[in-house]
Amino acid sequence: MGRDLLARRAGRARPVKYVAKKSQAQGYTTHIMRWGGVTIALYLVWHLLDLTFGVVNPKGFDSSPADRMIAGFQPERWWVTLIYVIALVMVGLHLRHGLWSGFQTLGWAKDRQRTLKLAAGAVSAVIVLGFLAPPIAIMIGFGK
Repeated sequence: MGRDLLARRAGRARPVKYVAKKSQAQGYTTHIMRWGGVTIALYLVWHLLDLTFGVVNPKGFDSSPADRMIAGFQPERWWVTLIYVIALVMVGLHLRHGLWSGFQTLGWAKDRQRTLKLAAGAVSAVIVLGFLAPPIAIMIGFGK
């Protein structure tokens, strides 16, 4: 009932419809946020089952976190590393979009748009690469 009441009030406040509905969203990242969120949510469940609880990890729960990580990213489990890469790329896109949106909300983007977009991308890239380094290193043979 509350939502209907607000919709009626909004309709009375502006009885003439807008001529064009124009989305303020720009760029590919804005349009993939929903699927990125779903991907991240599914990965979060997998990550907890694999590395935290050891349910789907070859070493199980009784092993150390380092042993679970090394066992989880072995070359024969390449598909786990692929899932991790995809999920972290989505996290990076989300983070970049969130940082950029925050800059816009704070009003900082008006005169420094290019610089702040690069900064948001750089921060996101550093974080993603930092989290991707261990599983890729393990998969290519480090940490046996």
